Amino acid sequence: MRYKAIYWIISKPFAKRYLKRHFDRKSRKKIFKNAKAEYKHLLSIADDIGSDNPMASNLYFALVIVSFLTANRDKITEKMLSEMIESTFNSRFLRSLMPLDLNREKDILFMKNRMLKAAKWAECHRDKHPETWQIGFDDALHKDGSYYYFTKCPIAKFFKDNNMEDLTAMFCGIDHLTIKLAKGKLIRKCTLANGDPMCDFWIVGDKVQNPR
Repeated sequence: MRYKAIYWIISKPFAKRYLKRHFDRKSRKKIFKNAKAEYKHLLSIADDIGSDNPMASNLYFALVIVSFLTANRDKITEKMLSEMIESTFNSRFLRSLMPLDLNREKDILFMKNRMLKAAKWAECHRDKHPETWQIGFDDALHKDGSYYYFTKCPIAKFFKDNNMEDLTAMFCGIDHLTIKLAKGKLIRKCTLANGDPMCDFWIVGDKVQNPR
C-alpha cells in the first residue's frame, strides 16, 4: 500500500492523549518514532487494495493503530492498545465530529449508499485489487436499519498472513465503536476472524427497540 501521512497525522493526537497517562516525554517520543517506522513497514507488506479505494481508510487506520503495539512490545501491551482504541472512540472531541445519527432514516440511507458505492468500486477494480473487501447486501432480511456483509476483508487477511490473528477480534470491535459513535448499534452473529463465512453488519439506531 502507498504510504499516506494523513492517517498518521490524524491518529497521533489521540494516541498521544492516551500515552501521556502512562509514559514520560522521552518514552513517548521513542514509541512514536518506532510506531511511525513500523506503520510504513506494515504498509509495505500489506496487499494493495488501492489508495483511492473508498474503504482504504479502514486498512490505513488499522495499520496505524497496530503499529504502536508491534513496534513497542517492550512497552505497549495488547490491553493498553485496546484501552487506547476505546479512549479514542469515546473521546468527546471525536463524538463532536460525527455528523451521522443512525436513528434518522436519511443517515441510515446515507450509510447504505456509501457501502453500495464501495461495493461498486471493489467490483470495478477487482482485477487490479483482488484482495479488497467483497460486500454483499440483503434488503429483505430485516425491516429495520441496514444490512450488509463482507465475505472478504483485507484487515482480517493481513492479521492472518502476518501471524497476528490474536489481534483480529480487537479490530473487529472497532466496528461496534464506530457505529456507536453514530448513535447506532451493530447486531452481529458472525465474523471472518472467527472462521465464519462472512462478517455481518445489521445496523440500527440506538433508540430502536426490538429491531426486526
